[in-house]
Amino acid sequence: MRKVEPAIYDRNYFAETDGAAYFDKNQVAPKFFHAVCLSGVAAGDRVLDLGCGRGDLLAALSPTRAKVVGLDYSQASLAITKKTLSRLDPEKRENIRVIGADATALGLSANRFDFVFMIDIVEHLYPEQLLACFKECRRVLKDEGQLIVHTSPNKLYNDAGYPFWERPINLALNKLFGQNLMTRPARNEMDKKVHVNEQTLWSLKRCLASAGFRAKVWLGSEYVKPVAKETRGMQTLEVARQVLCHGFPLSLFPPLNYLFSNNIWAVATKEN
Repeated sequence: MRKVEPAIYDRNYFAETDGAAYFDKNQVAPKFFHAVCLSGVAAGDRVLDLGCGRGDLLAALSPTRAKVVGLDYSQASLAITKKTLSRLDPEKRENIRVIGADATALGLSANRFDFVFMIDIVEHLYPEQLLACFKECRRVLKDEGQLIVHTSPNKLYNDAGYPFWERPINLALNKLFGQNLMTRPARNEMDKKVHVNEQTLWSLKRCLASAGFRAKVWLGSEYVKPVAKETRGMQTLEVARQVLCHGFPLSLFPPLNYLFSNNIWAVATKEN
């Protein structure tokens, strides 16, 4: 079965990937807390974090007192995650452990977990891997368990929304107003190596269904609504940018969010 070689996910990769700016400040990026809130994880629940990366989600889960397993196949990930856990208060990390394994062959007992999280791992798995992984998730979940998924990028954003609309506008805004908006190609060299299976709303839903899940899948609004800025002038520019680049507030709804939302979420349960 094809796979991205684990050696690609080294310390340099994790130092630059999404959420690193928060991680460097001993903070956790908002999406991880959002995932925890979506799930409703409570004390005593058994939780699997599949593809634990730097340990961001494990840190976000630690206050819940759930019994958590973090899993990754990258040796760098496991080392960084253990360091992340060492920063937590002892009582918050006592129920968290980290193991090395492949997402397509978990080596864990069936019907074990109340929740499985897959945060930013879907796009790193080839189609045949993703289906096998979802089937493994279904196997290890309890009958009433939930699978929580976040994936980015949205393939339609990378294929159309960004290159044909947002990027040209960003180039113009940078030139006219001295901004530093994103103008890089939709996929850089690292993206091409590791994002081997970008999703759309529909492709993710189909794959979950093929693995035996009933899923609610939606496009997040994180990328297509104005973010808070420090001054009124900066806030005005941010709102104007969202209007020009994404058609805000129409970008919060179909059809524009299909093109401009760059976050796909899913909550799935076992199909009977």
